[in-house]
Amino acid sequence: MNNRKLLKYHSWFGLIAGLFLLIMGVSGSILVFHKELDFWFFRTQYEQDYSGELQLDRAIEEVQAVYPGWDTRLKQFEPGKVLVFDLRHQQQRAYLFVHPTSGKILREVDANTHFTSWLLKLHYSLHSGAVGRIIILLAGIVFFLSLLSGIILYRKSIFKVFAFRIRLRPHNKRSFYSSLHRYVGVWALFLNLVLVVTGIILAYTVAKAGLNPLPAPSGPKLEISLNESMAELKTDFPQFTPTYIRLPLNKNADITVFGKFAGDAFYFSEFYNYIRLDYQTGQVTSVKKVTGSSFSNQLASTVMPLHYAEFGGLTVKILYSLIGLSGPFLSITGFLIWLKGRRKKRQKRKKLS
Repeated sequence: MNNRKLLKYHSWFGLIAGLFLLIMGVSGSILVFHKELDFWFFRTQYEQDYSGELQLDRAIEEVQAVYPGWDTRLKQFEPGKVLVFDLRHQQQRAYLFVHPTSGKILREVDANTHFTSWLLKLHYSLHSGAVGRIIILLAGIVFFLSLLSGIILYRKSIFKVFAFRIRLRPHNKRSFYSSLHRYVGVWALFLNLVLVVTGIILAYTVAKAGLNPLPAPSGPKLEISLNESMAELKTDFPQFTPTYIRLPLNKNADITVFGKFAGDAFYFSEFYNYIRLDYQTGQVTSVKKVTGSSFSNQLASTVMPLHYAEFGGLTVKILYSLIGLSGPFLSITGFLIWLKGRRKKRQKRKKLS
């Protein structure tokens, strides 16, 4: 394929993906800081210190009495800190802040209208249900094709751009936009490939889940003391640090305790390690460790941390945020280059005629 035809495909891929890149890039650049934003929004609850022993059983009993049958998850259960519940029931979703010793609900938030949750839903579905999820998946594939065609198209100049051997050309707008487009595209290339590949995998998973939704949860009440079970886990699995608890969805499900095992690579997702407990007896029914599992499972566990920058601290998050904005920038400059090119062609036609 000659460069002229390849440039045409590259331009069309960029134009088609352009609008969605604006939405996904800007929303993704903000969502990198979702934990920091949530801490700021709920700082009154998060910054409060509490004395006394953690009483998970009281809290769960109170929550299940107010929200019977909901899919109930515990996001934070640190001693001396507020308990944070994430509750879901079909299209409804709520965040609850619960007193860690008395079990009383301190604050209820409609998660569907909360800023970061609303933005996340925009990012992966455009707030358009299963259709929106499929559109985002297709937009991600088109963006990948745009990057791939760009790599082939500019393959001879990639290393020259890295070495600053190609200068910006400010003598006219189209040349200037083209130079900027090339520089940003090359310098952001690696991380954009990471983001788009992991994004496609996540978008496929989300779209598939949207087409095959889970049945409505029934959320049975626990017949054991979760306090005692968590204490036993600490004794029986001293190398395991629990980070997230999901109560059973129905009478045939278990309590799932997600977390990290000592020695896990920093780029492994916490949600690929878990210990499951029978909600009636407290017995361990299964244990899954990502370390030592199959290569495909370990590879799959890296997708979420790599896409959401769940490693490396603030420096990595800032870098991800800037790279996230490079997609919209490439879309805008690509559109301007295409527009200038069309105008130039029209002017030539007028002169010839």
